[in-house]
Amino acid sequence: MEQVYLCPKCLEAQEAPGVCPRDGTVLLTCRPGHPDDPCRRPLIDSKGRVVSRAPIWWLRYSVRNLIKHLEDLT
Repeated sequence: MEQVYLCPKCLEAQEAPGVCPRDGTVLLTCRPGHPDDPCRRPLIDSKGRVVSRAPIWWLRYSVRNLIKHLEDLT
């Protein structure tokens, strides 16, 4: 599975792990899933409304507690 290395501060993407060249923050190693993986979709509530436009895989890495709370509400 493909990996993406992202800065949690500025969202700069890199090809390899390490630190962000813009701000020196340690990069996150993220696995966004296959193209048809549901984790690539935005979070949608039970009424079909988009709760966040960010893909679920990113929310799990960046705001884990918030995504857990939002998933519990759906």
